[in-house]
Amino acid sequence: MMCAVRRFLGPVAGLVALVAVVAARPVAGGASTGVAPGVRTVLGPALVDAPGGIALDAAGDLFVADSGHCRVLELPARAGTSYGLHLRPGHAAIVAGGSCSGAGSIGHPSGVAVDAEGDVYIAEATAQRVQVVRPGGPRGVVTVAGTGHAGFNGDGLAGPASQLDEPTAVAVDGSGDVFIADTANCRVRALPARSVTLFRQTMTAGHLSTVAGTGVCGTAGQGGPVAAAQLWDPVAVVVDGSGDLLVADSGDQSVLLAAAQGGDYYGTAVGAGDIGVVVGGTGSYGPYLADGLSATGATAELNDPRGLAVGPTGALFVTDGVMHAIRVVPATTGTLLGRAMKGGGLYTAAGALPVSSAAGLGDGTRWVLTQLGNPTGIAVSPRGTVYFSDGSLDVVRVIGAP
Repeated sequence: MMCAVRRFLGPVAGLVALVAVVAARPVAGGASTGVAPGVRTVLGPALVDAPGGIALDAAGDLFVADSGHCRVLELPARAGTSYGLHLRPGHAAIVAGGSCSGAGSIGHPSGVAVDAEGDVYIAEATAQRVQVVRPGGPRGVVTVAGTGHAGFNGDGLAGPASQLDEPTAVAVDGSGDVFIADTANCRVRALPARSVTLFRQTMTAGHLSTVAGTGVCGTAGQGGPVAAAQLWDPVAVVVDGSGDLLVADSGDQSVLLAAAQGGDYYGTAVGAGDIGVVVGGTGSYGPYLADGLSATGATAELNDPRGLAVGPTGALFVTDGVMHAIRVVPATTGTLLGRAMKGGGLYTAAGALPVSSAAGLGDGTRWVLTQLGNPTGIAVSPRGTVYFSDGSLDVVRVIGAP
């Protein structure tokens, strides 16, 4: 069974929605026009090219993997000096990269994460490594995982001595443990900040270990212990406030959850140390029929899940590239994004939403909030503000007030 190769999207001509931003290192911008109410473009095509993963820090600073420009941008929420830069609110700054080759380059970054100390971790799928930039350290990046050569040479080695194969995304938990979507190896790997047991597995600080996936691309074992379950091209990872690990599995068009404590997650029971499907899992491309149906039911279609985020109420957000939409699954019944939603149901937060029409269910389409190209990264603030990147439209947008 072959694993899919992650592709990077090029620009689409004709988009006019831009935002004026001036960078600490020169970056151009323009005037914002034509954005639907409630949606605002914060970085436009003059600034980003095929943006991938995004992340927010505790202060509200936004970090973007600007893949096409081989760099990571920060859009700071407050003034200060960090990463060797003088930062101004709302003015984009280049935190790392800017060159696609040579000393100090970061290749084409696909994912980004930031920890409580402000350390920015960068997943470089094409360069086969994960690097870090530290706010108080010298300018430049340091490799923490990956040799730069694609492959798998076992678990338990020091991070920089461990091979990765297309590390597409990265996440950091509250303890500083780093999780990597090792896509072509069909695994999720962990680089713990301290020697610890994670999901029933003993790990050594600074050494890379497999958390989920057997190395065989598939779905066997899902619903049981994490260590015995296969994955199929994991492309995104996120850790919630309880230490549960969520994985976007593009090969099976699903989102899985590895439970730290066990319980009911989005309407699905998952035992402690087990991994189970919480969104999608039909294993095929298909139409999305209607909002509000079970997130794991027969009609719970995902078609290329790319990014994950967990909101302040526990709601799970998923970017769906092929369907040009952002889906959301509330953890509990209530009001979310101004709409009544039930816990465990799958809803459209932005993008195309099929609705009933004279032609029948699913034959009519309207746009919710804003039209999307191929949404990739997503992040949600403590206030519930949703940021997302669009890899084909070359924009980063925000839904709601920042």
